[in-house]
Amino acid sequence: MHTVIHPSPSDALQFIKQHHSSKPEKTMLLIIGECMVDYHGRAKSLLDWGERLLLIKQDGTVLVHQPIMREPVNWQPTGSITEFTIKDNQLFLNCRNRKPPEKMKVAFRQLMLVAATTLIDHANLIIAGMEVDVVNQIVDNPTMIEEGLRIVKREKPVKTGAIDLYGFDKEHIPVVIEVKRSLATISSVHQLRMYVNDIKKDRTEPKVRGILCAPKVPDMVKKLLEEQRLEWREVKRNVVIPDNRQRKLTEF
Repeated sequence: MHTVIHPSPSDALQFIKQHHSSKPEKTMLLIIGECMVDYHGRAKSLLDWGERLLLIKQDGTVLVHQPIMREPVNWQPTGSITEFTIKDNQLFLNCRNRKPPEKMKVAFRQLMLVAATTLIDHANLIIAGMEVDVVNQIVDNPTMIEEGLRIVKREKPVKTGAIDLYGFDKEHIPVVIEVKRSLATISSVHQLRMYVNDIKKDRTEPKVRGILCAPKVPDMVKKLLEEQRLEWREVKRNVVIPDNRQRKLTEF
């Protein structure tokens, strides 16, 4: 990593030319300083002077972050083209994107830090513990809900939405299952009730069961379920992340 602290605009421009502009696809550039951001494209915006962090990633993505909040306050997508100039003793970044046509200009009147580095990362993000994981658990093993349960449909469309799981119990009674990956809520009960009513409207036999599945069902939610003649199951998620760090025999 190469860094320069409190550089002048000319020193910063020279640093950027030496460590970033010659190979932008291989270096990430970080600039911290007081800047103003002017954007023209699908809309127009002007962000007045403030101390911010600007990142240019190795794929051309440009992000401007304020000291708070997660999302960037201004940004340009992958493949954006950036150029640096000096005017009136200020460092200017001009960024443009062709599709859609838009441009962003950032003026720095005070620079605190400029850094350039190369990051290597070929890993893919693996997400576990989502609702789909619980759904898959139930599909693979319906007996975790009850003996004799048969799942016949996932994401069954009905008038008010899509039922997570639809099946029949051992008495051939339709079963509507709504899955939540976290705490069951009052709105979850109303959602399940509407799905059950949708199924009832399409059947001559009015009996339809509804089961709310979640890791935790509070007492207040259980009471409402009982009042609506609905059921619940507390289903724990099996969160499994594959461990690719284990060494192979050929690595020893």
